[in-house]
Amino acid sequence: MGIFGTPRTQPVAGESTEASTPAGFEFGERKDIDGPLPIGDNIVEMVQWLESARNKVAESNATCCVAVCAPNPIEGAALELTLGEIADRFAISLRSYDKLFFHGRGKLLIALPHVKPEDATSVMQRLHDIVERMPFKMPGSGLDLSVTVSLGAALMDGSSVQELINRADKAMEMGRISGNRNCIWSPELA
Repeated sequence: MGIFGTPRTQPVAGESTEASTPAGFEFGERKDIDGPLPIGDNIVEMVQWLESARNKVAESNATCCVAVCAPNPIEGAALELTLGEIADRFAISLRSYDKLFFHGRGKLLIALPHVKPEDATSVMQRLHDIVERMPFKMPGSGLDLSVTVSLGAALMDGSSVQELINRADKAMEMGRISGNRNCIWSPELA
């Protein structure tokens, strides 16, 4: 198994591929949507989608990157407003088949189907640039604030959904500590 895992091409003995992917589950299929990408705020739906995506990656040659994004604290700025603005920017910038979820009080989780290990670093930089290229206008204050974010990512493999999220979180923290702001999980971070 490589640094990002090796997707299985055959189901595990005794595991039904039909039961692992729920009816109506869409993974990496372009679709027409009116307006921005919806932002999920239900943790159960997030985990169910991630579990289905993990099964899809394990059963085929599909790839998926899970990224966690958190704004760096800004004195006097409400975290919820800042996070909402970041989510809105991602919602209008991501592909129609990407998934975007609020993850806890101060983070976003972004699922990016079809992102390959060799492309993950440039994808993370593009997400970073979506946030940092324009100042945020904070309502009520008239202030323009520069917002910086830290992003961490892990590529899906056979690990549990919670482990994948933990890896992305750990990578995000390592990016914040290093000052790089972007970090892809690798076993060296464990």
